[in-house]
Amino acid sequence: MWGLLIAALTLYVVYRIPLDLTLGVSHGVRHSFLELIIVVCFILDPVFSLLGVRRRGGETRSVFIRYVLPFDVIAAIAVVFMPLGEWWTILALLKLIHVTVFIIQWRQQLLRRGIVVRLALFTYWLAVLIHVTACGWIEMRYTKPIVHPESAYLVSMYWSVTTLTTIGYGDITPKNADQMKYTIVIMLVGFVLMGYLIGNIASLLNKPDPLRAQYANALEEVSAFVQYHSLPADLQRRIVDYFGYMWQQRAAFDESNLLTLLPSGIRTEVSLHLKRDVIQRVPFFRDATENFIREIASEMRPLVVTPGEFVFHSGDPAGNMYFISRGNLEVVDSSGQVIGSLSDGDFFGEMALLEKRRRMGAVRALDYCDLYELSYEAFHRIVDAHPDFRFYMQDIARRRAEATSTTDQGTIR
Repeated sequence: MWGLLIAALTLYVVYRIPLDLTLGVSHGVRHSFLELIIVVCFILDPVFSLLGVRRRGGETRSVFIRYVLPFDVIAAIAVVFMPLGEWWTILALLKLIHVTVFIIQWRQQLLRRGIVVRLALFTYWLAVLIHVTACGWIEMRYTKPIVHPESAYLVSMYWSVTTLTTIGYGDITPKNADQMKYTIVIMLVGFVLMGYLIGNIASLLNKPDPLRAQYANALEEVSAFVQYHSLPADLQRRIVDYFGYMWQQRAAFDESNLLTLLPSGIRTEVSLHLKRDVIQRVPFFRDATENFIREIASEMRPLVVTPGEFVFHSGDPAGNMYFISRGNLEVVDSSGQVIGSLSDGDFFGEMALLEKRRRMGAVRALDYCDLYELSYEAFHRIVDAHPDFRFYMQDIARRRAEATSTTDQGTIR
């Protein structure tokens, strides 16, 4: 937000100073309230920028100090004397170097709407170019003192827009060699500018949403697969519904695959952020250390269960514990009777972590459910690294083994 504020204030400076110089306007030494804000921000910005680049490492800080900071300091000094209307106050426009660096870094860090933002930034530079070009035309076209400065600026803006956009109605034409040379340069710049603009607009209109494209490609592959193998109609419908759910939830990207692209430290932080709430609902995890919780979070794997699908059946060997991020499930005993329900934030199958045995009931999804599963092997690998927690788990296993109930508050064990 600070960078965007500086960009906006720089745009005002770019409009104000060249126009004052070309029209021969001098405002004295007094600043308006807006100009005082600009002066304060231009002075503070190098300080804030230095504090920001310190976090990016020594090389980034060295580049900033060498190639950006000197221009920031010069621009800050020049903008203080902006009301004087002296030619050297044009040095305040050196702030555009800082704005350019900020825009490049910002675009690299954007995760969404990159093309839209690129067009917005293009509009920013177009506004700068049109105004500066118009001021140049005033300088070459009119003799001072200018009798009607507002009219001169409006005519020059009109000429600048028609020339840069390659429209060129021809109603304002150069009168001497210098004006012709200037017009040639501006027309060439406008030719490149319009090509860039049209290319970006075409890219914006034609570039599909990557997630939508992935979803469409997956549906095409599934359609070819079910037709080739002549799958039953009901099974085909369930497959299509599953992909529709994944699209609606924006879950077509595999969370596990995405996390592998991140460095281990950030991957652990993301895993902990996604899963902390569901982990802390488990009673025997509440007293665990932060390191233990981090390791557990990194081992939990996402799982989507479709309506009517069993997570496991009665009598299945127990191997995983499950955490419900979103969805509703029902607990079914060995006779097929519904004996409980589960919803967001609940967990089940934890006895698989305490002791290896077969399931004493079944769990079936009532709607689409987003779960996390934790395997017996991963859990005990972490417990082996935390001996204190192992004693705590052994005590829980002993007390659970003495219990005869297979459910506790609607949760299957």
